Amino acid sequence: MKYGILQVSLFLLGIAFCISTQNISGQNVSIKGSAKGAEGKTILLKYYSDYFTLNEEFLSKSTVDSSGYFEIECQVPSTVLAVIHIEYYAGEIYLEQNKSYQVEIKNLVFNEKLDKVNYYLNPFNCYIKVLSEDKKELNLLTQKLNIMYNTFVKENLYILKTKSIYSRVDTFMMAVNDTFSNTKNVFFDNYLNYRLGSLKLMTGYSDSYKLMIDYLYQKPILYDNIEYMTFLAGYFENYFQNLNSPVLLKDLYIPVNTNKSYAEFMDVLGKDTLFINEKLRELIALNTLNVMYASSNFKKKNIIDILKYIASASKFETHRQIAGSMVSYFSRYERGTPAKEFSLKSSENSPVNLSDFRGKYVYLNFYTSWCQSCKEEMEVMKNLRQNFNDDVVFISISADREFMNMYYFKRDYKYNWLFLHFGNNYDLLESYGIFAYPGFVLIDKSGNLIQCPALKPSENIELYLTNLINNDKAKP
Repeated sequence: MKYGILQVSLFLLGIAFCISTQNISGQNVSIKGSAKGAEGKTILLKYYSDYFTLNEEFLSKSTVDSSGYFEIECQVPSTVLAVIHIEYYAGEIYLEQNKSYQVEIKNLVFNEKLDKVNYYLNPFNCYIKVLSEDKKELNLLTQKLNIMYNTFVKENLYILKTKSIYSRVDTFMMAVNDTFSNTKNVFFDNYLNYRLGSLKLMTGYSDSYKLMIDYLYQKPILYDNIEYMTFLAGYFENYFQNLNSPVLLKDLYIPVNTNKSYAEFMDVLGKDTLFINEKLRELIALNTLNVMYASSNFKKKNIIDILKYIASASKFETHRQIAGSMVSYFSRYERGTPAKEFSLKSSENSPVNLSDFRGKYVYLNFYTSWCQSCKEEMEVMKNLRQNFNDDVVFISISADREFMNMYYFKRDYKYNWLFLHFGNNYDLLESYGIFAYPGFVLIDKSGNLIQCPALKPSENIELYLTNLINNDKAKP
């Protein structure tokens, strides 16, 4: 589940929270509750490792029992925004250290119609009720604020960028501050402050310089607060494109594209006197590199190399962690990256591991039984497999929710290569970048990615495989 950092804040306005569980001894967060409709399904609990890429790191997992009950225990490094996946449903919840949560998840529906769309990239929100008598519980506070904020934005949508919004912003901020005047929760107070800061930024309520002074300049850096990071990303979204800025985007071309120099990159940013603080400047550098990576104007390999330097040499531990997370996220589909290991059941109900095929090239085909283009590509694969049977392992992985759909599909079409079922592991699909069908991945003899996504059979993958194998044979 990946959202643009600027959209995260708005997404959180109306999002429902969702959860699950696994018993692990010695952990400091406990979650218990019901998830009617998800009986027997796996629930994955993750958290955002950084708020630039929104990369998700595993926390725990569990299975909902036959009565719809689940419970989970995990350990969190600080207050975190956790993400819960139940197949194509997802939601978010704040987890605080040494806290127990009672939750109720409702309106989970699984049927054949929904199975035919991969919602992993943009999943359905699952509705959850956090059961707590403490009205100052963090999730209840953020949910209440989000409702107020969302309502305000919706009611004033057509005047958000006009000066007529300013008086309404004043009134809204007074109402919000009055509502939450005595929360006694430092995390939420900061959350509220930067949520209002983002509102000012979005509406033009305050000029750019004043916003910098009020919210960033010589202020504590709140790495674990998504509203702080959302404000920072929003503030610098177009900062280097403003002709009045001391540093322009074009000034950063040479440090990145030509010289691949972290020191030069930081020196250019340092021309802006507002970035005199080295820690804030490096955080801005991380945010800027994240934006650059999505642009075709900057060399992605050079960006990754600069991030690798930060990950290894930064003075600030948190920056090293963020940079490392960004490198992992950006490189996850790159050639040479170890392919995600799996153990899946074959159409004969036998376990098959990816590592079983070390020493051969592996061509993965992700498909669904209802996908017409999947069938068309498989017809091309028939001849492809015959031509490379000694050198390449062909594997079709069914993304149908029901195992028997794969069994009957292979039987009816009489395909004679290995078929596996994905085991309703939507995380596996993401690990291979499979967000549409058919999807193809090519893996080398050592278990590393060659192409992800790979050429389809109809796109002349045959020539590519031929060259790979001929090059192998030509080696001494």
